[in-house]
Amino acid sequence: MKRSARPPRSASRPRVARALAGALAGLLLLAAPGGRAAARSLAIERFDAEVVVARDASIAVTETIRARFTGAWNGLYRTIPVVYRTPQGFGYRLFLQPLAVTDGAGRPLRYQAGSERHYRKFKIWIPDAQDAARTVVFRYRVANALRFFTDHDELYWNVTGDEWDVPIEAASARIRLPAGATDLRSLAFTGSYGSRAQDADVQTLSDGVDIDMRRPLAFHEGLTAVVGWSKGAVAEPGVLARALLFLGANWLFTLPLAVFALMLRLWYARGRDPRLRPIVPRYEPPDGLSPAETGTLVDNRADVRDITATLVDLAVRGFLVIEERDREGLLGLWSSKDFTLRRQKTQPGELKPHERAVLHGIFLGHGDAVDLSDLKNEFYRELPGIRDRIFEALVGRGYYARRPDQVRTTSWIVAAIVGVTSFLAAALAWNGGVDLLGAPPLTIFASGALSAAVVFAFGCVMPARTAAGARALEVVLGFEEFLARVESDRIARVEKTPAMFEKFLPFAMALGVEQKWARAFEGICQKPPDWYRGASVADFRPRLFVDRLDGMSHAAAAVMVSQPRSTGGSGFGGFGGGGGGFSGGGFGGGGGGGF
Repeated sequence: MKRSARPPRSASRPRVARALAGALAGLLLLAAPGGRAAARSLAIERFDAEVVVARDASIAVTETIRARFTGAWNGLYRTIPVVYRTPQGFGYRLFLQPLAVTDGAGRPLRYQAGSERHYRKFKIWIPDAQDAARTVVFRYRVANALRFFTDHDELYWNVTGDEWDVPIEAASARIRLPAGATDLRSLAFTGSYGSRAQDADVQTLSDGVDIDMRRPLAFHEGLTAVVGWSKGAVAEPGVLARALLFLGANWLFTLPLAVFALMLRLWYARGRDPRLRPIVPRYEPPDGLSPAETGTLVDNRADVRDITATLVDLAVRGFLVIEERDREGLLGLWSSKDFTLRRQKTQPGELKPHERAVLHGIFLGHGDAVDLSDLKNEFYRELPGIRDRIFEALVGRGYYARRPDQVRTTSWIVAAIVGVTSFLAAALAWNGGVDLLGAPPLTIFASGALSAAVVFAFGCVMPARTAAGARALEVVLGFEEFLARVESDRIARVEKTPAMFEKFLPFAMALGVEQKWARAFEGICQKPPDWYRGASVADFRPRLFVDRLDGMSHAAAAVMVSQPRSTGGSGFGGFGGGGGGFSGGGFGGGGGGGF
């Protein structure tokens, strides 16, 4: 009987775990106390199954099993595999609902349902099961046993399964389809696992298919039915229904949803800023804030742009001079821009800690003048300390309860732990051939990776300002609006002077609006400032000057983060059993036997 995929196996890989990936697993016998083992035996005289396909895509299965008991027995076990593995490596679960268990006369039989590994297990008590033939009628419903393809729908059902420890002397299957099912196609496979034998008579009728075995089924042999029909006869599940089925079989994928809910609650309690009031233009930066602190307060990050804006601010305030010059290369065939920084004040007592750290990092070991290119692979050592001082200043002013970079780092460490743990768990499950937590390796890894991604994403938005920080942010945003709209009619009354242009230029650079700020001073500023040398006085224009400063800032940013290469360290920063058929995989199977 041809097979494709199979249910997942346990660590010990017991024989029963070879169950067909989709279906019914067999009769295991419940022995009565007393009696000699040699006097006890069991045979299945007939196994007749009727499968009725409903329009809602469910199936109703009625199994009529006539067993011949020799010796004293209490009853039968009926095990049905319900957990399978898809070709993609995810789980698939059959949602099986028992309807009734009766004897041949329709009288109810006592039974007990339970779970064992990948199976639903039914323990059925049969009165007078001693040296007699008894009939058990087992009825159940399966909500999701059909397969849906682009050109047809399909039932791929292992009628008896190949896990029986006793012979089945005769077997048949009656498959009935809803009205409107056309273009019927059918196959039947028989024999042991992987067999392609077709020792069964298949008769296609107007409303379904009848299948009858031509010979008995021996130890670990079974019967598989494959029936396909044109689309439209049954209702294919929608996207939501398929998603719920997927989550039902891969419950670990609810973990990212739970993590999302937890992180959302945490963000709502601790990661939100106080509500901002309406933003109005402000004509001065927040009192006492530097360009770097201003840029950091806006996006909760001490970027290299904030540090290069500090460089320009130090020049504006007279602490250094920026000299632009051309550097020739390759015998004068090409040239590039380089910049020299010259210290102007030897004892800058008016500097903030992060500004003092910037100056220290620039001129350390270079005297009072240094080419920007000479700072390559050196200045990067100063960046952590500069960022620390910026954040400490903002926390010290009460704008943050906790440093934003530490909040992000904590979340990202948790995300990394979750991701690595899920990877190791998936690798263990894969190499050990077991399903940890009842889930296949791919499900473990994917759910862990999604959970890690959720934590990582929330880490980016978790840094929160205090009430004082929110009020300061309102002033910064109002000042940014002024810088960006100073050329408009609403703010045309502001007196624009070269001194204003220079004073607020570092703030405009930190906030990313320097081009708009420069346009407002076209025709007003007609010569370069004293702290910048190299630009032509004759063709000086604020926008061209800002372009040069942007070029210097980009060059400085590249130099500041560059570091030598190192060999170590870090920088910044188908389904279950069955065979044949149209799909190559199906449901059903199992078996039975005494133990």
